[in-house]
Order: sequence, then structure tokens, then C-alpha cells
Amino acid sequence: MQLNLFNNNHYADYSQHNYIILNENKYVYDAVVNNASWKSLLLFGPKSSGKTHLAHIWKSVNNAIFININNFISDMRYSDAFILENIHNIQDETSLLHCYNYMKESNKKMLITSAISPTGLNFKLKDLHSRILSTTSVKIPPASEDLLRIMLIKRFADKQLKIDSKVIDYILSRIERSFYSINRITEEIDNKSVGMAITIPFISSLLRELN
Repeated sequence: MQLNLFNNNHYADYSQHNYIILNENKYVYDAVVNNASWKSLLLFGPKSSGKTHLAHIWKSVNNAIFININNFISDMRYSDAFILENIHNIQDETSLLHCYNYMKESNKKMLITSAISPTGLNFKLKDLHSRILSTTSVKIPPASEDLLRIMLIKRFADKQLKIDSKVIDYILSRIERSFYSINRITEEIDNKSVGMAITIPFISSLLRELN
């Protein structure tokens, strides 16, 4: 059984150093961070697939500001780059359309994130629907086991924790396959393993506690 370790972003480290790039996700990283040609980009992928992490990296590179559809006009003077997250959760389509148009007319850059693909968003406003479909989009693929394993090993190495490969296998088989779960479990192990050997029984007990 895989355990869901989602609660909040307390454990998140959104630094550029902490983002692991492999062949499977390099094109996504390059499209978001290294491609300066787009004005609006929709980054989509499942929950906790790395959208917010990439958004924070893009923020640091472009001096961007996170906005919501209710306050974006007051922030316009502070930057030329903006981030609007989780548009799949936005109910006010009129305000979302206004925000999109305002950014475009003002020649601002905007990174948009969504857990749903552009074709799956199904906005009722035709103008909004067509604008979203016409926006350049990039899909984050599901994290492979190789990527999650490398992330887990790196997190443990960063914390100077020595973990047997069998314990790594045990953890990966029992947590949700997401970046957040990797960060959460390494933080919990680091906090609660002081003076203790990190064994499979220890991990088993910790996972029961977290669940």
C-alpha cells in the first residue's frame, strides 16, 4: 500500500539547486526556464509533479511575482513577469479572462500552471477557452522510479544520512510517487532518526505514524 504524505508545503525546497534534471524532464525544464521566446506558457501535470518548483525557479530567474486574479493589476508595476497557479481551480472565468487579456495587452510574461491539460479544462467562456488552447503548453511527465530514487538518495546525501539500498527500495514502494512525498519523508526521517539506525522497521513505524 502506498501512503499519501500530502499535508502542506512546509517541507518544500524550491531552489534551483534542488531540482534534479534527467533526460526525461530536461525538455520541460528548458522550455520553462531557458526558453525566453514565449510570452505566455501553460505548464500542466498531475498534482505534486514539480509545477510549483519550476514556477519558483522561473520566478527567481525573471524576478516574477505570484498573482491571483483578484489583485494582479496592483502588482503590474513591480515586474514584467507573473505566475498564475492552478487555473483548474479558478471558478471566476470572467476575471481569469480579464487577467489573461491584460497581461497580453501590457506585453507582460505569464507562466500559468494547471493539473489539467488545456483541452481538459473546458472553460465555459468561449474566448477564455480559445485563448487557453492557443497558449503554448508544456506537459510534465509522471516521475519515473529512477528520478524518484535519485531524488531520495540526493535528499539523504544532503542531510548526511546513510541509508541502505534495501531501505530506499522499501520507502519507494510505500510512499506516493511524487516530489512532495520524497521531500516530506526525508525531512521526517532526518528529524526523528537522531541516534537511531535507519532500518526498515524504523521506516515502517514512521510511515504508520505519518498516515
